[in-house]
Amino acid sequence: MIKNDYLCIAENINLNPMRAPRHEGEFTPSFIEFLKLLYKPEEAAVVKYLQMPPKFKSVDEIAAEAGVDAGMVKTILEGLRLKNSLMGMGDIYCLPPIPILLNNHHFYADVKDDDIKSIEFYKDFFIEKKFSRYYETSEKGTPIFRAIPVGKSIECGEKILSSEEACEFVTNLDTEDIALVPCPCRTRTEKGGDRECSDRFPIGFCIMLGMTALHFESVGLGRRVSKEQSIKYIEEMTDLGLICCADNAMTKNSILCLCCECCCSQVRGITRWNNPTAILPSNFIPATSDKCKLCGKCVKRCLLGALSIDKKNKKIVVDSNKCLGCGICSLKCTNEAIKLKRHERSQPFATVGKLMKAFNSENEL
Repeated sequence: MIKNDYLCIAENINLNPMRAPRHEGEFTPSFIEFLKLLYKPEEAAVVKYLQMPPKFKSVDEIAAEAGVDAGMVKTILEGLRLKNSLMGMGDIYCLPPIPILLNNHHFYADVKDDDIKSIEFYKDFFIEKKFSRYYETSEKGTPIFRAIPVGKSIECGEKILSSEEACEFVTNLDTEDIALVPCPCRTRTEKGGDRECSDRFPIGFCIMLGMTALHFESVGLGRRVSKEQSIKYIEEMTDLGLICCADNAMTKNSILCLCCECCCSQVRGITRWNNPTAILPSNFIPATSDKCKLCGKCVKRCLLGALSIDKKNKKIVVDSNKCLGCGICSLKCTNEAIKLKRHERSQPFATVGKLMKAFNSENEL
């Protein structure tokens, strides 16, 4: 029996550690329908020969496997790359990483054909069928993302590694390839008409790094910025109250996100989908000094409900099980009475490869 081209694509996606959305042992039907939005039948007949990154294939290899003209293959693949449906360099191509694939329709503000349909399919396979669990952590709890605070939220004198603090993290990047790309999570809820934070936060941007930045810049969806500009943007957004998160690895990171509690796929795992391990917390936790006036600003700013006022004992109480150590609570304290202090509780992976290996070992592919 000839296998459906879209099932072949899903099987290739499923070889990635984050795997393809499945339900009750089968590929989720709504995900197959989602793939049909991305690839027309004549495109799927070529795309089915591609693999997930970092495995690229040349145009000639694909043409030989498909038994078709290389010129036609190049035209199809390059057209899809320019639509952000594939990744490629020169004459080699691969399927997009899962975060780019699932968010394909929402890296731009205007509503195009199929954008609303994509939201319907996403809500089914990602939320209702709970693919969000794998996207965030795997069933056993290895987080893909970690929280990183900005330096001005950390108590002076505390030990800080360069990869643990957002601005130092950017300063020490070994790449100058940085791009601002519209946040697909808030864009999705904006298009769907259910963005809860529209009166508090802008849609804003994710900060793409390295090869990911180059990809988005090449397809017209990313705006190149300097390290200084990206640091300024991080400080502006965290000052508003968004949580800064990065890949859960110390090096070779590809993205920095500025996350809200109601739209963003990772943080929403904690606040909406009962996945307390959706994000690895930082090695800091807030503490108040005797300058605290119990005004409650820090409590209101915490998106995770980790802070409360103990009126009887006249102090701020921190629930360490909820707190990510993002430092958002401290940034509007007029008395500088609350700061992050060192609280060892997590260890990011040394490389993305080790993170993926751990993630892969916990999932049945």
